[in-house]
Formats: sequence, structure tokens, C-alpha cells
Amino acid sequence: MDNGGAPNGAEGAGFYDELAGAGGAFKFYVDGAWRESSSGKHVSIGNPTTQSIAFRVQACTPGEVDAVFEAARAAQRGWARTALWRRAEALHAAARLMREHPRPITDALVTEVAKPRRDSATEVVRSADLIDYTAEEGVRYLGEGKLLASDSFRGNERNKLCLEARVPLGVVLCIPPFNYPVNLAVSKIAPALMAGNTVVLKPPTQGSVAAIHMVNCFH
Repeated sequence: MDNGGAPNGAEGAGFYDELAGAGGAFKFYVDGAWRESSSGKHVSIGNPTTQSIAFRVQACTPGEVDAVFEAARAAQRGWARTALWRRAEALHAAARLMREHPRPITDALVTEVAKPRRDSATEVVRSADLIDYTAEEGVRYLGEGKLLASDSFRGNERNKLCLEARVPLGVVLCIPPFNYPVNLAVSKIAPALMAGNTVVLKPPTQGSVAAIHMVNCFH
């Protein structure tokens, strides 16, 4: 659909209703909510097939970008304390929602990346599969620790034990390329979240609307 409208298809329409602003430009996500930029400006996204304007997204101010990182940093403290099984449940829920509402993501990929419809639909399914796989493997991998004997280090006797465990890094910036804006986004987002980090996603301009729809599944 050209001129800044939402992707075609009634499937999933209600689920994605929050994403478009009053003027039709897609909102950005920060601190658990979809918002419009105070700049009042938009970035146009062309349809490579028709050479027309397909969508518009928010042109965020530097202060709004800073606020995204600040919100992610604040949220990370609580997320890092969240049990592994709860993190896995959240990822499985996002994957389930992608499968239940795939059409608008698929339509956006067709429109802004000029990807064939079959390949676009496959990208959505593969992305959901990857999220599920990451959740399952993450529980096992991150749940393991390594026990070291103290005489592994020079000058120590074997009278102590050391437990090595993995801890989150903090805030992770994810920048996927335009050719797989959904699949190569979740390949960064899902492992980062599963490990207890929070994420700031900067999608490619051509591919940003598909990514915005995908983010709503995590929301």
C-alpha cells in the first residue's frame, strides 16, 4: 500500500493498530510504548518495484534516541534478575505472535525490500523458529556453570572452589541489514534478551516497517 499506509491484508490488522500515527507514519518504540517524534518530521521509504513512496517512519530527535538508550539501561536491571525460564517464556510468546500475525510483516517485506512473497513469508516463519530455538538452547547453555578447583592457579592449594557463571553485558545495539531485516534482527535480539541484556534496535531504512511490526510481537 503506497503513500504511507499500513501493509495490505486484514490479517493481524487489529494486532498492529498501535503502530501508525495520526498522519500515517509508523511510530517508534521506547520504554514499553509506541510514540511519535516531537520533531514532526518523517523519513520516506520507497517501494523499489513501483518507485513510489510506500511508507513513512518517525524522524527521531537526538534527545529521543538518547531516551531510548536510557530506557533500555533502566529496564536491563530488572530483566537481568528475571529467571531464565521466564525469559524463555517471553521469547516463545513473541515467536507465537509472529506466527499468528505474519501477513503484515510479509507485506512490508514485499513492499519495501522487493522480496518475493514466498521468500518474505518464509523469513517470518524462520525468524519465529529461530526465536524458539534460542529460548530452548539459552535455558540449557546459560543455566550451566563451570566449577574450578583453586589449585588451577599458581600459589593456591585445593582448599577452595570457584564457580564460573555467565552474566549479562547490559544494553546491546542491534543493526540488521536490509536484505533480511527481520531474520537478521531476531538473530541478534533473541540471544541478547535471553542472556539478560536489553536491546536497542536500529533497523535498516528499507526494512524498517517490517522490523517495526516484528517488534510489536515482542511488545
